[in-house]
Amino acid sequence: MAQRGPKRHMKRLSAPAHVRVLRKERTYLVKPSPGPHPIEHSLPLAVVLRDYLGIGHNIREIKYILNEGKVKIDGRTIKSYKFPVGFQDFVEIEGDKLYKMELAKDGFQLVPVEEGSKKLLKVINKTKVKGGKLQLTFHDGRTYLTEDNAIRVGDSVVFDLKEKKIVKVIPQKLDSTCVIITGKHRGKKGKLVAVEEIGGRKIAKLETPEGEFSTDYKYLFFLGDEA
Repeated sequence: MAQRGPKRHMKRLSAPAHVRVLRKERTYLVKPSPGPHPIEHSLPLAVVLRDYLGIGHNIREIKYILNEGKVKIDGRTIKSYKFPVGFQDFVEIEGDKLYKMELAKDGFQLVPVEEGSKKLLKVINKTKVKGGKLQLTFHDGRTYLTEDNAIRVGDSVVFDLKEKKIVKVIPQKLDSTCVIITGKHRGKKGKLVAVEEIGGRKIAKLETPEGEFSTDYKYLFFLGDEA
């Protein structure tokens, strides 16, 4: 019988490159459910807890921990072991440290942090809605209503997770620090030194300790002084 709809499983060997797990340890890997981050830019919560943090040895233990309400993402209790965790998300485990999801050259990594109330978000869409206000959509699926028309698609913002509001805007400009969020240069940080049009595409040139390189402008995530 023919396959109908998307596959409900994922093999370790064919998992996205940013997933840092042993490829031949088992056959299958948990597939993220639809959520705030797309599959190609996220990790399922079970993989974060079991393979990255070593919390729980199998899915049964992970489900028990989650059902007890011991895990929060961005301050919100999550009970689905398939929940997608993505770039800049805060992962909090009761009785353990607070972590932030960052990008390295070989994929996602969890970095211990002391504070998790301010989150960096990238604006990926901007729409005018009823009433004349503007609706911003961020890279983690979050939306926000504002009257500030100066915020552009591609800008980053510092978002207060407790107050549910923008506290700072990080505009796109030269000499700003950026991180590459996809492509072969994923995880590299550098200073934006030039932007040029080539074949209808915007190409960004970044200066890094390893030298200069070029990448698609849409792959940039502006960090500004928050780097």
